[in-house]
Amino acid sequence: MTTLAVPGAQLTYDVTGHGPTLLLVPGGPADAAVFTAIRPLLAEDHSVVTFDPRGLGRSPLDGEPTGDTIRDHAEDIHRLLTEVGPADVFANSGGAVTMLEHVVRHPGDVRTVVLHEPPVTRYAPAGVLNGPDIPALFRDQGLAPAFAAFMATLGIDPAPPLDPRAEGNFAYFFGHLMAATGAYEPDLDALRTTSARLVVAVGAKSAGQLAHETGRGLAADLGLPAEEFPGDHGGFIAEPDAFAARLREALEGH
Repeated sequence: MTTLAVPGAQLTYDVTGHGPTLLLVPGGPADAAVFTAIRPLLAEDHSVVTFDPRGLGRSPLDGEPTGDTIRDHAEDIHRLLTEVGPADVFANSGGAVTMLEHVVRHPGDVRTVVLHEPPVTRYAPAGVLNGPDIPALFRDQGLAPAFAAFMATLGIDPAPPLDPRAEGNFAYFFGHLMAATGAYEPDLDALRTTSARLVVAVGAKSAGQLAHETGRGLAADLGLPAEEFPGDHGGFIAEPDAFAARLREALEGH
């Protein structure tokens, strides 16, 4: 475990294994723990870097969040990659949105970037986002109603039990990060011409869910195929062996 001071926060990250550097970027309210199952598998032939984004897990803020959380998170990844060297990247969900901003700002940091089910809302199917304002629901009614509404929006209904360990992460996410992620507009022209190699991935078992469909929409706009990965939005949790094998294929260009 290593700590990196960044403006406004302290980032905690871990490096496991030996080989080419592979950064794993968690999504939304998740932290490095979400990669517990797949990290040792990938570490067999990679130096796997996992981290808790600012405001989540072991990476506390020094003060209040700024008004540009996506940019802050993208700049944090740039600072982290300055420490650990250029890398291939796997980014899930909201972490993939962060990487869209990072690639535009710092393409030289990365080689291949696998964007797994990025929830870019401009590609959301009609009506999917007509539900409650979840950040407002969090402010007015608290964590449990906001969590249930969030899961329903993702197409996961009924919601699973909320892990008490994750309550702080979801509070930061609903309070500061979710609205910024939902409002994010990628720079498509810059992404189409970036020097980084982009792979847009969707889950084999998540068809019809919000993030699967937004991933497909982004891939089409970038002129890329939507590459199928095992499992659903969290396939790397439920099917780590198959997911690790598929990720290696994607990183190798297959």
